[in-house]
Amino acid sequence: MPYCINPRCPNPLDPENVNNSTCRNCGSEILLQGRYTVVEKLGKGGFGNTFEVDDRGTRTRTHFCFSTHR
Repeated sequence: MPYCINPRCPNPLDPENVNNSTCRNCGSEILLQGRYTVVEKLGKGGFGNTFEVDDRGTRTRTHFCFSTHR
């Protein structure tokens, strides 16, 4: 099930988003760069959040860290 990474999303784990490219709750992209779908939040630290993503290009799972600092 895709996970919406928008921190303001009211329902980031909405099962209705399974076939969507954008979140039906907040309008954020679920399919990132036309290739990656976030499937789980793994952790949170001082530099950002770490997520498990499904890479549709290689059909593998990997981890990404999204920075919260600008």
